[in-house]
Amino acid sequence: MKRRKRRRRQKHSMATWICLALAVVMIAEGAKEIVTMVQLRQSISETEAKTTELKKKEKKLKTTKKNLSDPSYIEYIARGKYLVTKDGEQVFKFPDEN
Repeated sequence: MKRRKRRRRQKHSMATWICLALAVVMIAEGAKEIVTMVQLRQSISETEAKTTELKKKEKKLKTTKKNLSDPSYIEYIARGKYLVTKDGEQVFKFPDEN
């Protein structure tokens, strides 16, 4: 009778170890999935931020392109930044307040 009890315990303990091993493997795989999900969310967030920044830059560049096709804007920039004058004009440059 004692042998039967021991065998049953051995069978139960082997099944317990197998279940425990499977549980550990499943928990480890679940943890990997969670880490992957967090990394993907972070990557998506960074990509969305870059996209927003690039859209703002594109808008500024389109405005600049539009302005550079306007002759009056080009004249304004040439006169203000490079001190270009028409014949007979005099340019007065005032000192900065700083």
